[in-house]
Amino acid sequence: MRKFILLVLFSLYGVFAWAQQLLQVKGTVRDWADQPLIGATVTVKGTTRVTKTDQFGNFSIQLEKGQTLEVTYLGMATQAIQVRDELPIQVQLQGGESSALEEVIVIGYGTVRKKDLTGAVASVTGKDLQSNLAKNTAGALQGRVAGVSVTNSGGAPGAGLNVTIRGLSSFGSNTPLYVVDGVFSDINLVDPNDIASLEVLKDASAAAIYGSRAANGVVIVTTKSGRQNTAATLSVNAFTGIQKVPKMLDLMDATQWKNFQKANGTLPPAAEAMTTNTDWQDEVFRTAPMHKVNVDIAGGGERSTYSVSAGYMKQNGVLLNTDYDAFNLRTKNTFSLFNNHLRLGNTFLVKNGNQQRGSELVITDILRQNPLVPVYDPEILGGYGAYSTWMKNIENPVGVLNLYDNQRHQTDIMLSGYAEVDLFVEGLKYRLNVGANRTTGRNYSKKAEPHMYGDQFLKSYLRENAFFNNQWLIENTLHYDRTFDKHTLSVLAGYSAQENNNRGFGVGRMDIPLGTDAIDAGAMDQQSTNGSLQEEALISQFGRLMYSYDSRYLLTATIRRDGSSKFADGQRYGVFPSIALGWNVMNERFFESAKNTVNEFKIRASYGRLGNQNIGNYTTQFTTEYGINYIQGGKLWLGAIPGYNWASPNNLTWEETETSNIGLDLAFLKNRLTVSADYYVRETKNILLGINRAPSSGLGGTPTMNAGIISNKGFEFLTSYRDAVGTVNYSIAVNASAVKNNMKAVTVGSVQEFSGFNPHSEGNVTWARVGYPIGGFWLIKTDGLFQSDAEVQAYKSSNGTVIQPNAKAGDIRFVDFNDDGKITDYEDAQYLGSPFPKLAYGIRGNVEYKGVDLGFFFDGVSGNKIYNYTRARIESSNEVNNHSTSLLNSWTASNTNTDIPRYTRDDPNDNKRRASDRWLESGAFFRLKTLEIGYTLPTQLLSKASLKNTRIFFAADNLFTATKYKGYTPDLGVNSDDNGGGSSIMTAGTDYGRFPLARTIMFGLQASF
Repeated sequence: MRKFILLVLFSLYGVFAWAQQLLQVKGTVRDWADQPLIGATVTVKGTTRVTKTDQFGNFSIQLEKGQTLEVTYLGMATQAIQVRDELPIQVQLQGGESSALEEVIVIGYGTVRKKDLTGAVASVTGKDLQSNLAKNTAGALQGRVAGVSVTNSGGAPGAGLNVTIRGLSSFGSNTPLYVVDGVFSDINLVDPNDIASLEVLKDASAAAIYGSRAANGVVIVTTKSGRQNTAATLSVNAFTGIQKVPKMLDLMDATQWKNFQKANGTLPPAAEAMTTNTDWQDEVFRTAPMHKVNVDIAGGGERSTYSVSAGYMKQNGVLLNTDYDAFNLRTKNTFSLFNNHLRLGNTFLVKNGNQQRGSELVITDILRQNPLVPVYDPEILGGYGAYSTWMKNIENPVGVLNLYDNQRHQTDIMLSGYAEVDLFVEGLKYRLNVGANRTTGRNYSKKAEPHMYGDQFLKSYLRENAFFNNQWLIENTLHYDRTFDKHTLSVLAGYSAQENNNRGFGVGRMDIPLGTDAIDAGAMDQQSTNGSLQEEALISQFGRLMYSYDSRYLLTATIRRDGSSKFADGQRYGVFPSIALGWNVMNERFFESAKNTVNEFKIRASYGRLGNQNIGNYTTQFTTEYGINYIQGGKLWLGAIPGYNWASPNNLTWEETETSNIGLDLAFLKNRLTVSADYYVRETKNILLGINRAPSSGLGGTPTMNAGIISNKGFEFLTSYRDAVGTVNYSIAVNASAVKNNMKAVTVGSVQEFSGFNPHSEGNVTWARVGYPIGGFWLIKTDGLFQSDAEVQAYKSSNGTVIQPNAKAGDIRFVDFNDDGKITDYEDAQYLGSPFPKLAYGIRGNVEYKGVDLGFFFDGVSGNKIYNYTRARIESSNEVNNHSTSLLNSWTASNTNTDIPRYTRDDPNDNKRRASDRWLESGAFFRLKTLEIGYTLPTQLLSKASLKNTRIFFAADNLFTATKYKGYTPDLGVNSDDNGGGSSIMTAGTDYGRFPLARTIMFGLQASF
């Protein structure tokens, strides 16, 4: 027994002695510019113990006294430190001040060192996005890249964003091509938390390798990977917050409305006894919660890496009964076999989203509904208050949002894989890349019970449709990369094939019994069905040559040939070449003496041609129209007819965009200060556009034709500065862009214009006319108010005609632009501005001090206009609905110092005229888009909980906006049509009643184990 006790004591002594030798060492890793390095690898030499530095360059690791730490970071020299005590270690890695130029940029089908880049490419790294609170990846681009415009189509939960690169080049879609881990996909499929880098290919030289898909630019998304010989790291990123509409519009309450109507002699007698006072904005808008959490684990062995992540977001909308939730899962693996001569990899992404879309309620109906209408009325079928017969027939907003149920359920799957093998010639390799995308989902629209709409009885209904979209891609490429003395050569040749298949069908029935949720419960004699099938294919051959001599003289030449099934035989193929040159002036001998001051000096120039095939399938073919049915002899006969719609001409061909670009890249002060500037000219020829034909032809539809030329000229500027003052690290980046859009020519017919936004067919507001921007506002100018009837009679044309004979004192004076003695929308309209800003800018900054960090992002635009149709609806006087409080300042004989015309229900002067600059406002704004304050806990506290780093933060999104615009928000891109108003590019800058953008306040946690 004594021997056993002695043996145990001896063993414990050995354990304690060993434990006492294990040190807990902390330290910080910085670069040559004394900036903290995020993600530097710290390894105990000869062991598997490894960690990475956090966002402030800090690390903590255990090792024995006398062991050696190895600190590594891509592009920098490895540093080894022998540890003898637990004192903090300060490591400064050296890679030369040129290490920033050694950064690898992802381009189409490959990578290139930043110093050898010739095209206009902007890169955003996962490091830049680590604290970004964007709800989707498109939002993460906002304000970061010069020349990239990210605007809102609406603020509904799950709503997408409008992304355009370098202005508008087409009348169709201007959405860029998104490439996710080598596969063409949807950017909204990728969670921002999963991004390793975003590259934006802006000029034709950079994007030409993608040919017909790249006319609107390319965004390449690379998702996060694990690292070889790295232990598993578990990371969590979560936040929760509340959302609220930051601005309510000023509307009359019931008392104001009744008094106003009484003062103008227009109060209906039935309104006298009504005492309800409903604030409809307060009833339908709410404070809404949102939550988001991401978990990922990554690591790797000697011959493989892995990265697995999952995320969930739940966002309730600020509008009653609107919400969105989404779950996403991602896995990414790489494998190295046969001494790294064979490399394999795959990415799997799946996202399931559910959107509660509320109803077809138009936002302007909330604003126009009379405050005298009660929210609830148990005496009325459906239980909701209804408008009186003397009111404008607007549905009860709360009733609509509760009785109508519109949902969208969608699952997106993306799978990509590659195999790359080294061939028998040094530098030669073959790569097979395959990808598949599948989208399935259903739309669900139900009105659960009948209800009264004024004096109308509305039946219940249920409509459902399903959609199935499939896409596959196969690419074969050969790569040859060699360096011969001062010559660096990279050659690419490839072939790709792609096919898309879209199928859908739907069914609906009326009179759904209460409590049921199945189509077959409805009335069979009141049903509808529909179905569709669309197929398209694209095959391509492409090649690229990149050459560098001594990193001084750079050349990139690209060519791609695409064949599309959308065009007729003889027009299916398009060839898209590009060339770019670069000169690294800083590497010249004569520049040697200036290198200490100027760390980068590169001049770039490029030219290229890109294509666009964005038209419908079967456009050039006469298709058969089904559903031409009739009843004869009491029997239903099913009919179909070929040639029901117009077919596009067989010579319809590719839309082509030619871009010339010249750029300059500079860096100073050991790369602390960087500057990049580009000027470009972008011209699109043979634009694809649907052309209206005479109804007398007897055919429907609008054939697509090559209809004109669009020009864009622009300038982009980006500068950033980062430095440290003692223990305070800070950085600031400013980007700005200006673009001038112009409809250069119309090549079809004799009329040199196309009409655009025409709300409720009340008058065309936007036009595309030769010599002016697409979607420019063409409106009749106003010239104040008539102060007397004598002024009306004195307002004459040059031939003595009274221009506005129906006007009275207090009415609007319209400018008779063509001097023909009358006011007409088309003839007197003048160009009064563009929906696109003359200048767009973003300002981002970060400050960090001893674990406390502050980040901010301002953005803004100037020089653009917004057509406020929302205000037009609540300030017009011709209908019995609620109004803006601005009408309380209407012109009267005792109130002449105003710009609001007299209140008249008849409106003989047409003061409400839609094609008038009365509704045109400045769209300029300056906004604090995001503000974030965080604190990273000290490593000595974290080590006790086995945490590598933990950060807590508070953040605000859409915090404040300085603007003269009178609507909910001035951040208006192309309309989504979710709230009506259309969705063509001609709706840009028009406020048909957009869903307001919410202000969000949130609290979050980021941790890794």
